[in-house]
Amino acid sequence: MTKPLTTKRLSLVPPLTAALVLGLSGCNNDGDVSSPTNSTTKTAFRTHLIHINDHHSHLAEEDYNLKFDGVETQVKLGGFARVATKINALRNSLANPLVLHGGDALQGTLYYTLFKGDADVKLMNTVGFDAFELGNHEFDDGNAVLANFLKQATFPALAANIDFSKSPDLKGLVKPYLIKEVGGEKVGLIGIDTLKTRDSSSPGDDLTFFDEVKTATKMVEELEGKGINKIILITHYGYTQDQALAKQVAGVDVIVSADSHTLLGDFTDLGLTSEGSYPTMVTSPRDEPVCIAQAWQNSYVVGSLSVAFDDKGIVTECDGNPVLLVGDSFQQQDANGEIKPVDAKTQAQIEAIIANNPNIEIVEGDPIVAAQLAEYTVQVEESQKTVIGQAADDLLHIYVPGSYGGVNLPNGSQIAPIVAESFLWQLNSRNYGADLVIQNAGGVRISVSKGDITIETAYTVLPFSNTLYVLEMSGAEVKQVLEDALSNYLDKGGSTGSFPYATAIRYTIETNRPINQRVTKLEIRDENGQWSPIDPAKMYKVGTISFLAGGQDGYTTFSKVLEDGRGTDTYFDYAESFVNYVKEVGTLTVPEDTGVTYLSTTD
Repeated sequence: MTKPLTTKRLSLVPPLTAALVLGLSGCNNDGDVSSPTNSTTKTAFRTHLIHINDHHSHLAEEDYNLKFDGVETQVKLGGFARVATKINALRNSLANPLVLHGGDALQGTLYYTLFKGDADVKLMNTVGFDAFELGNHEFDDGNAVLANFLKQATFPALAANIDFSKSPDLKGLVKPYLIKEVGGEKVGLIGIDTLKTRDSSSPGDDLTFFDEVKTATKMVEELEGKGINKIILITHYGYTQDQALAKQVAGVDVIVSADSHTLLGDFTDLGLTSEGSYPTMVTSPRDEPVCIAQAWQNSYVVGSLSVAFDDKGIVTECDGNPVLLVGDSFQQQDANGEIKPVDAKTQAQIEAIIANNPNIEIVEGDPIVAAQLAEYTVQVEESQKTVIGQAADDLLHIYVPGSYGGVNLPNGSQIAPIVAESFLWQLNSRNYGADLVIQNAGGVRISVSKGDITIETAYTVLPFSNTLYVLEMSGAEVKQVLEDALSNYLDKGGSTGSFPYATAIRYTIETNRPINQRVTKLEIRDENGQWSPIDPAKMYKVGTISFLAGGQDGYTTFSKVLEDGRGTDTYFDYAESFVNYVKEVGTLTVPEDTGVTYLSTTD
């Protein structure tokens, strides 16, 4: 349960050649063919784009599992100190560099919960970005928090499709575009934010949002009117949407993409699955090539993209690679199943594999950024003891209804439904309109004792790397996902941790009935607190965690819905969401009804 969902559900598309020279080959992974460019055309200008996106306050390195020679290996991945080292190395060695951030710097870890962007902006200032495009999560705590972040920033913020002129907080802090002079040439940088920000985040009512494609078209025309013929969009719009935009907006040369947390490039040997080529090539309405790149998520990757233009501003070459940033310590499972540091021989083999793979690099953290981060990390560690609320009673946790320490819990866990309720609250406080939430028993790790609830309590209850998803599902699919969970441990020898708990629905489980017929009397609660039978044909918005959305623990219907394109990752950290909820309600009590009526074979 420690890997982000994107490493499990994406299908690999064969990458382009290491260097795509459009005069020789203009075919992209979508099958588009860009107009042939005379291979003798002289390169008039080249720039190197160094970029990250969606770091979501993941400032410290994190444990992650990669594969080396097919063996699962735990590494130390990412962290802003490594990001700084890699960006500085590229900036100091490449001609005409531009360092870009695609947005969603904020929201996702305790570094945001505690410091509301102050830690992020301090480290970002040290790195030194040429431009930062606003993401939807920059608005999660309203205009004032974003304004505080931007007022500290020493880098420019962009968002062309948002009108800030009526906002007392944000007026004058965000530009629609920049014109940068690089190597004697003028390059236009246009920022585009996703329109979903208006509905799925918390921007002020004094902001007006405009269509992404129409705004991009308008801004490109404005820049071309100023004589700019090298135009880069920095978009917080999503990989798929950016490909569509590139086909609609004439004059765009490069899109530095964000929002969809997309891994591009060939990472097959490392056990990761990508969505496409780095870069991905699309043909514009002028039959000219558009180069698209994105750099995954969470400070894990720095993208390095080299783009050459002819004297008319048309892209003639576009190549590069995204680089996973890892430390030099590696752990693998020994014969006894324990995770331990590898021996010297294995260490040398892994280092050799990394040295021969351009998409991964052992990087030492920048000492200045590391020292800055340490100041915040000390406070994060101290904050673990911070009291965020109270438990009026012991809130016991049991996977399957039964007896717990001599206490009879015929309706199951007392804390799991509260966790589910916290996710529902988090989603709907951010305007996601979720109707219900389903959570597996194994995703909740401990009971909560009567008394103080601390941040440490929350992160012990929910210790994994999960984010909250919203899936569009029919009532029939809601029932089936519950059946999937039950079948996983009753019929398939799976863990009892797959037992389903939920909020805003209630149901009876009859274990003596046939497979897929065990969930009966399934009802849903409306916004007025009234219960009624769930409608098999009606569509509902279902919240869950990324682990389950990917089909893990037997929740296969969730993964099918996601593969069908009916799911959204909100990127809200699930433990942080529970923290926010406890702060909001103050005191947790034993729920009057867990929503589960459990009839076992012995009943």
